[in-house]
Amino acid sequence: MTDLGRATQVLDALAESRGPLTVTDLTSRTGLPRSAVHRALQGLERELYVVRVPERPGWVLGPGLLKFGMNAHLRLLSANRAALATLAREVAENVELAVFSGREVVVVDQIASPERLRGVTKVGRSFSLHASCIGMALLAQLPDQRIAELLPPVLRRFTEHTVTDHAAVLAELAEVRRTGVAVDEEEHDLGICAVATGFTGPTGALQAVAVVVPTQRFRAKLPAAVEGLRRINPRVR
Repeated sequence: MTDLGRATQVLDALAESRGPLTVTDLTSRTGLPRSAVHRALQGLERELYVVRVPERPGWVLGPGLLKFGMNAHLRLLSANRAALATLAREVAENVELAVFSGREVVVVDQIASPERLRGVTKVGRSFSLHASCIGMALLAQLPDQRIAELLPPVLRRFTEHTVTDHAAVLAELAEVRRTGVAVDEEEHDLGICAVATGFTGPTGALQAVAVVVPTQRFRAKLPAAVEGLRRINPRVR
């Protein structure tokens, strides 16, 4: 493995963590030798891609990565905005764009319809992978081994409709892979339903596009929403 490959593994592990990671932590999470992790951290620290945390041992992602993140974020938004706006206009509902953020999924853009939902979803809000259609749509793009790594041992329940059984979640993922769409019927928020599709977008990043609808009109809007998603992702059945 190249030095770049080792550095990438270290950065991935830090991105997926909710707190600082020590050399021991990173050795365990990446499977790399301790000496390789140490060398990777030294190089990344010089460029401020990682920084030490003053109040506790370990490293976190550093400000040196901002120049890459901001550029990639703007490219992601500009590459998808026209398609999102068209879909929102067609279905007269909110349309959202989401990507992975460590072990969660985060909404990075939203087109609000005239009948928009106020105060339910905002750009920057994160969702669990198992209890949201955007999360399930993204998970379905990954190999089974990676899914097992991302899903926590205990799946959190958000509403009475949340699926918290691992076997049931995996069965749902198989159906998402078959149809190209994932459905959330009040699994994350009561009164809110959504349907999403996941795919590799024009920037080369895995992304999910969702149509978000109040429960009372979700079933009536579902066929049009799926048809609109099909125009964005031809793999939708």
